[in-house]
Amino acid sequence: MGNVGKMDYALRVQEMKMGSIGQSNHLEFVKQRLEKGRKLHKYKVTNHSLYEVIGEIHWRGGWRQYVFQAFPNIDMSRSCHKQIDEFIDKLMKEWRELKKGEEDDV
Repeated sequence: MGNVGKMDYALRVQEMKMGSIGQSNHLEFVKQRLEKGRKLHKYKVTNHSLYEVIGEIHWRGGWRQYVFQAFPNIDMSRSCHKQIDEFIDKLMKEWRELKKGEEDDV
């Protein structure tokens, strides 16, 4: 394994420690560190068989929902789109439950 390979592997291990949040047939969703001033995490989307980052899922405040932003020149099958949609549905359900719990506390 060359230096670049070792570095990529080390970064991947570090990301896994931060919290890999889910894995599907083709994709892995890795929770990123919470950025300063943000309340919600971003998720890196990786093709786990090729270790290629294809984009990220993040909160779009004006739309009040999570969105997927694909990196340029990324081809995805319909099944990849479906897996991303299912993961976003899970995040949105968790967000709604969190918001409901905050409203019940008031």
